[in-house]
Amino acid sequence: MLQFAVNLNYRGHSCPQRMTHTSAGVSPNLNTEKIPLYIQLYHYIKNEIITGRIEPNTKLPSIRQLAAGLNMSRTTIESTYHQLLVEGYIKSEPKVGYFVSTIAINEFAKLKLPSISPGNMEQEKMEHATFYDFRSDYVDREGFDFSLWKKYINKALKSSERFLSYGSYQGEYELRKEIAKYIHQSRGVICSPEQIVVGAGVQSLLNILCAILKPGYDSVGFEEPGFKKGQRVFRDHNFKIIPIRLENDGLDVKCLSESGTKIVYVSPSHQFPMGSTMSINKRIQLLNWAHVNQGIIIEDDYDSELRYFGRPIPSLQGLNNGANVVYLGTFSKILLPSLRISYMVLPQDLLERFKGEISQYNQTSSKIEQIALSLFMKDGLLEKHIRKLRKIYAKKNQLLIDVINKIMGNRVNILGKETGLHILLAVKTHLSSEEIVGRAEQAGVKVIPISHYFMNSTDLHYPLILLSYGGISREHIEPAIKLLCKVWFGCDTTK
Repeated sequence: MLQFAVNLNYRGHSCPQRMTHTSAGVSPNLNTEKIPLYIQLYHYIKNEIITGRIEPNTKLPSIRQLAAGLNMSRTTIESTYHQLLVEGYIKSEPKVGYFVSTIAINEFAKLKLPSISPGNMEQEKMEHATFYDFRSDYVDREGFDFSLWKKYINKALKSSERFLSYGSYQGEYELRKEIAKYIHQSRGVICSPEQIVVGAGVQSLLNILCAILKPGYDSVGFEEPGFKKGQRVFRDHNFKIIPIRLENDGLDVKCLSESGTKIVYVSPSHQFPMGSTMSINKRIQLLNWAHVNQGIIIEDDYDSELRYFGRPIPSLQGLNNGANVVYLGTFSKILLPSLRISYMVLPQDLLERFKGEISQYNQTSSKIEQIALSLFMKDGLLEKHIRKLRKIYAKKNQLLIDVINKIMGNRVNILGKETGLHILLAVKTHLSSEEIVGRAEQAGVKVIPISHYFMNSTDLHYPLILLSYGGISREHIEPAIKLLCKVWFGCDTTK
C-alpha cells in the first residue's frame, strides 16, 4: 500500500496539525492559507511521481480513503485525481482504482525540475487548472464502442492490397455510397455517390470549395453569430466576410438580399451557436433567393441528428432537389472528433468544376478508416449507434438543465436546449462576458462566451454563455454548476 507524507498549507490553521490515515499510509502536516487544497495536493503528488518517490504502477488510495485520511471533501480529492489523470501522471482502471502511470523518470530528471513548494505554486499559475470543461471539443466516453470499432478496422485491413495507394481523391466509393443512402433516409438529402466529396474535417472541405468558387465569387455571408472556423477558411482565400443578422426563426433573408453577396453559409436545422431552427417560411425564402440571384447556399448540418424532442428537421438541400445547395455533414460529433471524416455534397454545376480540378487534391482522410466506416454503416450500426447517443445525451441534457434550475434558479435563463450538445445560459448579472468567463476559469471551469462568435460588437441584455455537455461526465455536472454559481453569484454551495 502507498506510503507518503504530505505537507500542505491548510486554510484556517495557524500552526501545524498532524493527521494520520493508516489504511492509506498518509500523514499530512496542514498549516497555512491562500492556495486551494486541491492545487497543493495535485502539486505534491505530481512532484512525488516525477522524482520517483512514488513508483510507477503504485496504487493510490481511493477517493473515499484519501478524503477520510486528510479530512478533506471527496470533491477536493476527485479534482486532484482528475487533474493528474488528464495530464497523464496517473491512470484509472475501472472497478480497480487509480495507479501511477509509467513515466520516463530519468527524462524528467534531465530537466532538473525544481521541487514544488508552497512558495512557488502561485508562480506556476495553477489557479487556471481546468477541472470541469464545458467547451465543445469533446464527446462522451460512453458514447463510443472502441472494441467494436477495432473489429471493423480489422475487417477493413483484410483487403490489405488496396492500402498500398493513396486512394480516391473524392473518397472511397463504398463509403460515398453508404453516406448517400444514410443522408437520404435520415436527412432527406437528394444526391448520388458521385456528388459526394470526403475529407478530413469540414475546414478541409471548405478549402476545396473555396478554390472552386473563387473564380466567380468574392464574398460570402455568414450568420451573425456563426461558425468562426468556417469564416477563417474563406478569409484565408480572400473572400470578404459579410455578417447576416439572425432572427428568432433563422437568417434574415432581407438583410442577405441587401448585402449583395451571392453565397451564404447557414446551419438551418440547428444554428450554431444560438441553437435555433430555421422555419419553413425562411427556408423557402432562402431557396427563392438562391434561385433568383443564382446564389449558392452552404448548408452546414451540424449535429442535427441529435434532436431530443420530435423528429430531426429535414435538410434544406432536399427541399430543392439539391439545386443551389452545398450540403456539409460530419461524423465528428456522432462518432469521434479524432476520426476526421466529413463529407460535402456538391450540386451538379460545382461538381463539374471540381472534377476539372480533381487531380490537384489529395485525399486527406484515412483510407483505412473510410473503409471501416463503410462496413460499419453497411451493417446498420450507425443508426443503432445514433439511437444510443440520443439516449445518452438526452439524459445529460436533462440532468444539466435540472441541476442549473436547482442551483441557479432564476439567476439564469436556459436557451437552445432541444438539439445538439450544448445549451446557452443567459446570466443575469452586471458582469461582462469577459468577467464571467474569467471568474469561471479561475475556479477551474472552462466555458465559452457567445460574444466569441460575433464578428461585430454586440449589445446583449445579459451575457450569453455556451455550455457544451458532450465531453463532461455526468458526475461532474453538479459540482461544476455549483462552482459557477459560487463565482458568478456568490451562492452558498455547502447546502
